[in-house]
Amino acid sequence: DTKGSMTIAGTVSPAGRNFEEPVTQATLGVVGAFLRLSKARSDARRYPAIDPLISWSKYIDDVSLDLQKKVGGWAEKNRKAAKILREGDEIGKRMEVVGEEGITVEDLIVYLKSELYEFSYLQQNAFDKQDAYCPLDRQIILFELIQKIFSAEFVFDGHDEARNFFLSLQGDIKNMNFMPFNSDGYKKAFKSIENRIKNATMQTA
Repeated sequence: DTKGSMTIAGTVSPAGRNFEEPVTQATLGVVGAFLRLSKARSDARRYPAIDPLISWSKYIDDVSLDLQKKVGGWAEKNRKAAKILREGDEIGKRMEVVGEEGITVEDLIVYLKSELYEFSYLQQNAFDKQDAYCPLDRQIILFELIQKIFSAEFVFDGHDEARNFFLSLQGDIKNMNFMPFNSDGYKKAFKSIENRIKNATMQTA
């Protein structure tokens, strides 16, 4: 006998994006996970346009039981990642009103951490052979690297230095994602990224 799994997906497109209408509510009542597309994200060309702050899954506790064996404190780390996303979204909305110079460097760092997490981890390039399919072992190692960035106390003289550092670091991680897992190039890039994080911080967890 062979074992496998099957995923049943359903789609709803509520008129006027009204999620309170009966068909949408009935669908939400029976599904185990929900991926909500965002027009704002699509307009901003942030693909896939799935909003991680509104989407949800009923299977997190079940998945946690297995991932806890592979990643110590996975549940807490997952909550930290979600918290960074929420805080980054709130800071981003403030920046739309007061501009980048209207927030502290500390708040900008939180925002940039959330952006790096989204672009370097939550997004994958379907046109790249390596990044299109990411094995669990590779996901775990990248998730742990992102956690180091979350926990790091970065030291920057101003907004420009913080932004330039994170955009460069984000690019390095994206390029690493295109490399074959555990290849010499991958290992070299990973070590270089770790050193960059260490050099830019007073303390890492």
